[in-house]
Amino acid sequence: MKSFKDIAGEAFPFKEAGEKECERCGTVFKLYDTPRGIMGACKPCTDEQFKKNLNLPSRDDYIKNKDLNFILSFERVTSDLRSVSVNSYKPDSRYDSQLKAKQAAIKFVKEFDGKSSLAFSGSPGLGKSHLAYAIAKAIRDKKKKVLYVKVTDLFDHIKNTYSNHSSITEEQIFKMINELDLLVLDDIGSEYVKANEMGHESWASDVLYKVFDMRLEKATVCTTNYSESELNKKYGNNGPRIIDRMMDMATAVRLEGESYRRKERF
Repeated sequence: MKSFKDIAGEAFPFKEAGEKECERCGTVFKLYDTPRGIMGACKPCTDEQFKKNLNLPSRDDYIKNKDLNFILSFERVTSDLRSVSVNSYKPDSRYDSQLKAKQAAIKFVKEFDGKSSLAFSGSPGLGKSHLAYAIAKAIRDKKKKVLYVKVTDLFDHIKNTYSNHSSITEEQIFKMINELDLLVLDDIGSEYVKANEMGHESWASDVLYKVFDMRLEKATVCTTNYSESELNKKYGNNGPRIIDRMMDMATAVRLEGESYRRKERF
């Protein structure tokens, strides 16, 4: 009866001819005496090249794509915003604040440091969402992890985790928010949550406070139709704390002018 060594020798009849260290990765591999001469190959490098030839993503690329898909699952962008850019924003020359807002957006993208923030406020229809989403797109093009989300949508996603049928948890959402390079919160104050006995929307204010608290010294872009005093009133005891964190390392721009959407209808 033939031994395993004999069988292996018949299947692979070449004799060992020494070892060699891979110049690329340092792995030591065996050399064999073949009819074509002394030959051998580094298995890790050969496997890597095989994967490249199959166009398979690397482990790091797989993780990045998985993270991006999770982030984008929270993003809902209306058709009027999908193609916008910072440069496509056309400020009304009659209002300096609109030009200032565009300049602030350009500067933010150009000098993005992951810490500075922006806050756009003003009446509806002045292009705050346009600038906010345009910034999100531009920073994402820099290969950064970015989420653009309407505050109402964010609250809905969090509330959905309370269901027994939810595939994700509230903790996963907050972990994702904490790890973003940039969070863009659009239309703060537009949400409605049942008020408590004091007339304040306590659950909404608790969530916003938690979001802004974990985003301290991390880049955030916010938009709101409300003034500071109106937000204070809306969020009660949490109001001053929310605003304090929202404005941490932030440039604030209050836009003035006429609604673009209203002008388009008439």
